[in-house]
Amino acid sequence: MQIMKTLVSVFLMATLLWACSPGLNPENTAKVEEAFAKYEDSPGKTVFRDKCAKCHGYRLPETRLAEKWPKTIDKMAPKAKLTDDQKAAVLAFVTKYAKAS
Repeated sequence: MQIMKTLVSVFLMATLLWACSPGLNPENTAKVEEAFAKYEDSPGKTVFRDKCAKCHGYRLPETRLAEKWPKTIDKMAPKAKLTDDQKAAVLAFVTKYAKAS
């Protein structure tokens, strides 16, 4: 039982550290440009970069599993004041480049 508690504690700590870890430094424009250059241009890429990633330390789509993105986008779209078209474009972009499950 103690091993299970330890494993759960380690998992929770790792999750917390990942969630709080910074993405790309927005001041390092060269790194941001390099990171986003690997994605083909699309409206979703533009909105994600300007309205989503900017506030979240330029975390990239592949930092989440594809099946996790819809819930995240549903939650964050009103806060970012995304239109339905922008929301759909962002969801298409992030799921295209997300980690496979």
